[in-house]
Amino acid sequence: MFTANELDYLESLSGVNPIQQDIDAFKQKGKLDDLEETGLNRDKYLDFSEARVRQFAPCLSEYGGILDPDDGKEHEYATAAFVKAGAILLANDRCKDLKNQILLAMDWASTCLGENKVPDDHADFTTHMLVRAYQLLAPIVDKERSDSWKASLSNVEPEVMYCQTQRSFPDIRTIRNWATYAMHGEMMRLKEGFTDSMAFIDKYLKPQMPRFTREGLYRDPNIPVAYDLAARQQLSGLIDAGYNGEWKTFLETQLRKGAQTMLFMQSTTGGTSCGGRSNQIIWNELTFANLCEREASLYAKEGDQEWAGIFKRAARKALQSILRWIEDPTQFRLLKNRFDSGLRNGWEFYAYYSTYSLYAAQIAASCFESADDSISEKATPADLGGYVVPIKSFNRIYATSRPQQGGYHLMMDTAAQMGHDATGWVRLHKADYLEETALSMGIGGLNGNIHLNYFVAKQIIPRPHTPAAIGLTWRDAHGTWHRLANYGRRKHETFHSLNEDGAPTHPEKLHWHALLESGEENGDALSFKLRYESTGLQLINDMDLRSPDEDQHPAILRAIGDLMPRPGIEGVAAITESYRIAHDGVTTAWSVEAAEDTELSAIGVTVPVLVTNGTDETVIRVDGNKLFVLYSNAIYAIQPEGETGDVELELLPGLMPNRNGNYRLAQWIRKDAQKEIKLHFSLEQAEIL
Repeated sequence: MFTANELDYLESLSGVNPIQQDIDAFKQKGKLDDLEETGLNRDKYLDFSEARVRQFAPCLSEYGGILDPDDGKEHEYATAAFVKAGAILLANDRCKDLKNQILLAMDWASTCLGENKVPDDHADFTTHMLVRAYQLLAPIVDKERSDSWKASLSNVEPEVMYCQTQRSFPDIRTIRNWATYAMHGEMMRLKEGFTDSMAFIDKYLKPQMPRFTREGLYRDPNIPVAYDLAARQQLSGLIDAGYNGEWKTFLETQLRKGAQTMLFMQSTTGGTSCGGRSNQIIWNELTFANLCEREASLYAKEGDQEWAGIFKRAARKALQSILRWIEDPTQFRLLKNRFDSGLRNGWEFYAYYSTYSLYAAQIAASCFESADDSISEKATPADLGGYVVPIKSFNRIYATSRPQQGGYHLMMDTAAQMGHDATGWVRLHKADYLEETALSMGIGGLNGNIHLNYFVAKQIIPRPHTPAAIGLTWRDAHGTWHRLANYGRRKHETFHSLNEDGAPTHPEKLHWHALLESGEENGDALSFKLRYESTGLQLINDMDLRSPDEDQHPAILRAIGDLMPRPGIEGVAAITESYRIAHDGVTTAWSVEAAEDTELSAIGVTVPVLVTNGTDETVIRVDGNKLFVLYSNAIYAIQPEGETGDVELELLPGLMPNRNGNYRLAQWIRKDAQKEIKLHFSLEQAEIL
């Protein structure tokens, strides 16, 4: 099944984590003397789970299906998630008044699975939930009822009933994260005696193994962060359900490696990384927490209380970061904005309020089951800071400063997926400040969206043609402006085979080589430099990405050559960004190198600034070339540094949406493109100013 390249790649995965030096440095930094524990115990997970079960209990139909409050239909795995969460709650003396409703939902959901009638062809997701529910509910019902459930759960024909199998994907290597859910369910069925075959797992697990990156992350097509978390959670469940096959040791190694890696992707706010589809939804943080709670308990059993405490705290910080959304007095917020859920603002087409709310509820219930409150919290990488970590397989860089350096967290996406994200500096957080105050993710544009454009999150106002991040813009000699944000990945990944780097064979050519140059960290500041060097790849006619591959017909090569007269990327050979993060804020300088025989007529820096998160609005004030944003008792200030007399600020009128809210675009422009532009960014409490 595996090619020679794939075998070599799999062998390389047994090597050291590429960020191991950062892990080792973190372990040597010691402890925080003034570490304040989160104060959250594992019951908080059940509180959330119970709130969701009670919220959706009135949506239970007479036959036992959960109907979505927006369209009145049953979708995907909503009922199965309701059942699993409800079963765990009942097992812990909660929701006893809802026992009959939970049992009725179990009747219906198990029947749907056994008769291949799971809504929207989502059986892959439901099996593991229903087997867990069976384990907890069977002892409290009569034998006739439990036997009915058992018969349904024993009637599953994986190749026929699951969606992402070879019946739909003849090339087994192209099956993505759905397979991890199905295999988890099949392992649980085997454990309970509902099947006596490992054939499905043996067949579908092996092709998933090259999806792991050298950092231990899972590479779903187009590398969305949410589905790295989701897939690793399901593969963890496969191990925990008793998998002891050929790939057990490999899986355990990769899962541990990935768990350590993701700690360095966590924000100082406790939030998880952005990037790709389904991000900024609160189940992301709960999945992160579930992985961390599991690791904490495993480390504790191994006698390593230090790592156990680190993972426990990382889990609780993730939970803490979403409390403002799940405890919103107006409405439970599934996604990190305050638009009414009926508007579906920021949701993909496949996201429903019922499914994702109850999906989050059953994850939270699993967090409760995995958690060990006897473990003492220890400082996480996000607590200590002082590092800049590149995750090369995901084209992302995470920079986190120490508390004495302001507690800032920055993220750069150096080759973003167009339509979803923007290339450049896409996240600016500070500990204890609302995440959307500055920027929590980039502004996706219409330009260059891959052909699966229905995966793009819905917005209630038009999205901009060109994406935006905090980053460079330049004007060529003809007067046309270009943005770094607009140069990213435009093709949909397929995994027919992999190259020696674990990427799909014939990977998409990128416009820039992003190079993280060595930084410097001391007690006062964290500094680093990022350089984008042009590959010479051109963007033709905006939507059409072409490159003169050598194996193309000579006539095509000549035609493409005629279309691409400009050297560099629209006249730019390289972009250099220099960052200094200190207690007073982040100072960043941008400079460009013009390509040979070209001239640039201006450079600038774009910065999205928040207008509203759906209900809460900002006050934006412009003072010359300085800009101040007042939001929730915080001041976000951006102002030029150095020689600033010729730096002009323009605040554009149009609204630009992302999943967190609606933004406007500020641009600082300098007509002398040979000079750098340096801006200082800070987040402070309003009363300080």
